[in-house]
Amino acid sequence: MALKLNIQPKIESEINQILKLYPYRSKTEYINEAIAEYNKQLIRKKELEKLKEYYKKTKKEHEEILNEFHQIRKPID
Repeated sequence: MALKLNIQPKIESEINQILKLYPYRSKTEYINEAIAEYNKQLIRKKELEKLKEYYKKTKKEHEEILNEFHQIRKPID
């Protein structure tokens, strides 16, 4: 299925310059590669956000556990 893209002239000229420098066979190949790379970045960003939330939760749990251990007193002999 072909997409009809309305690419701005400035961006199209940039694509043409890139096509001369790199081994892309067509604008379509370049655009597909750019979209794939963008998707990878988005997925990575979402994964990092999940990890940040996970580490916030585990850090809080670890601090609570450490506080419990600090409150335990040595038995008096």
